[in-house]
Amino acid sequence: MLIFFVDRILAIVRKTDWLLLAAALALSAFGLMNLGAIPDHRILFIKQAVFVAVGIAVFFAAAAFDYRILRSVPALSWWVWGGGVALLALVMLFGRTVRGAANWLYVGPLSIDPIELVKIGVLLLLATTLAKSHSALVFFGRVALSAMIVLVPIGIALLRPDLGSAIVLGALWFFVVVTLGIPFRTTVLLLLLVAITASVGWTMFLHDYQKERITAFINPEADPLGAAYQTRQAEVAIGSAGLSGRGLAADDLSAGLALLPESATDFAFASFVEQTGLWGALLTLALFAFVLVRMERVAQMTTNTFSGIFVLGVVVLFTIEMTLNIGMNLGMLPVTGLPLPLLSYGGSHTLVTFALLGLVESVRINQPQLLVLNRESVTDLAVRP
Repeated sequence: MLIFFVDRILAIVRKTDWLLLAAALALSAFGLMNLGAIPDHRILFIKQAVFVAVGIAVFFAAAAFDYRILRSVPALSWWVWGGGVALLALVMLFGRTVRGAANWLYVGPLSIDPIELVKIGVLLLLATTLAKSHSALVFFGRVALSAMIVLVPIGIALLRPDLGSAIVLGALWFFVVVTLGIPFRTTVLLLLLVAITASVGWTMFLHDYQKERITAFINPEADPLGAAYQTRQAEVAIGSAGLSGRGLAADDLSAGLALLPESATDFAFASFVEQTGLWGALLTLALFAFVLVRMERVAQMTTNTFSGIFVLGVVVLFTIEMTLNIGMNLGMLPVTGLPLPLLSYGGSHTLVTFALLGLVESVRINQPQLLVLNRESVTDLAVRP
C-alpha cells in the first residue's frame, strides 16, 4: 500500500502540468506584489502568502485525488453541493455582516465564504446530471433539473445579499448548458427564463445600493462621488499608469492614499495596473488566457462526458469571474463585488481556485492515454468512455 501511494505521488509530480501551475503562481505573485506595495496591506500580504502556500498543497492533493471516484459515486457530488448550500444558509443565521452583506462564517480566527464551496458542488453536480445521457439534453426536463441545482444557492445568495455570486452561478449554468449543444427552442426558453429571473430579482431581491451600482454604470455622471465613485477611481488609477506604471514603491499610488477602494480585493487589477502599467496589464491578461487554454486542452482530450463537462465548467467559471472583475475595473461592467481569481486577496477564493485547478489536473492525469501508474493498477482503474 505504501509503495502504491509513493508511486502515485511520484506519478503526479512527473505528470503535473508545470506550465499551468507556473502561470497560476505567477498571477498569485502579482497579487502579492500588489499587496506588498501598499503599507497598509502588509498584514494582508503575509496572510495571502500563507493562503497561496496552502493552495499549492491543495492543488497537489486535488491532482492526486482520482476524479473517477466522483464520477462513479454521484452521491459525493450531492454531498459537496448540499454541504455548501447548508453552510450558505447558516451564514444567514450566524454569519457576520460586513458592508451590508452576511457573507462570512467565522470559526475562531478563520473566516469562511461558503459560496466558494458551492461553486465546486455546482460544477460537480452539473457534470453528474448532464453526463448521464448527452442525448437527454434535448429534453427540457433535464435542463430544468440542472437549473434547480443553481437556483437554490442563487436564491440564498440574493438574500445575503450577494449579487456578484448570484450572477456568476447563473451565468455558469447558462453557458455550460448552451455550450453542450441544446436545441434552439430550448435556448430560447432559457433566455426567457433568464429575463424573467432578472426581472424578479430586480424587483424583489436587489437592495437599493445594488440598483444604484447598476444605474451608476449606465449613467456614471449622475452620482460621481457616490455609487460611481469606485469605478471612477479605478479608471483614474489605470489611466494614470502609462506604459510602465508608476512603480511598486511609488508614494502616491491611489491605493496607498486610500483613493482606490477595495484595492486588495475587488479592484486589485486596477491597483496592480497602476503600479505596472500597460505591460503589466497585458502580461496579466496573457497569463489568464494561458491558464484557460491549458484547461481547454484538457477538456478536449477527455474521454467521458462527466470529465468533459466538469473541465468545461471550470473554464467557464474562470472566464466569467475574470470578465466580470476586469470589466468592472475598466468601467465596462457594473460593480458586483467579485474577486479576480489568483490575483485578489482572499483565503476561501484562493484555496478553491487551486482546488479546481488541481481537479482539472486530476482529469488530465487520469485519462487513459496519460495514466502512468503501474500496469497492474491501471487495469482496475481504466476509464471506460
